Amino acid sequence: MPHIVLEGPVDLPQFFSTHTSSAEEHPGKILKLQNSYISRDKNSVLIEALAVEGGPPNRFLVQVVRKGEKTTVKIYPGSDPEKTDGLKKILAIVAHRLKKGNPDSRYGSTNLQDYLL
Repeated sequence: MPHIVLEGPVDLPQFFSTHTSSAEEHPGKILKLQNSYISRDKNSVLIEALAVEGGPPNRFLVQVVRKGEKTTVKIYPGSDPEKTDGLKKILAIVAHRLKKGNPDSRYGSTNLQDYLL
């Protein structure tokens, strides 16, 4: 499964409160981040996402889960969308926004290194 781990402090309630819907256009694709939801314990955020890449739209949920000093950005495990370039790019966008808002964090283990550039 595609994932990105951030190591170090991450303020998920702050990330959630500043999240806004957005759309990015890249050659041959449109990537959208839409509504977000936070768990009661404030350790998990879900974000509705959409990747349009020439075929049918790929709709899925991005899950951001914090456990201690590690925060993982991944696809919500209750779904199994096609692992397209657009989906991987959306995960990287979310991870980049988390890191930008939490400058003391750093990228840890990932299988999406090429998408973080």
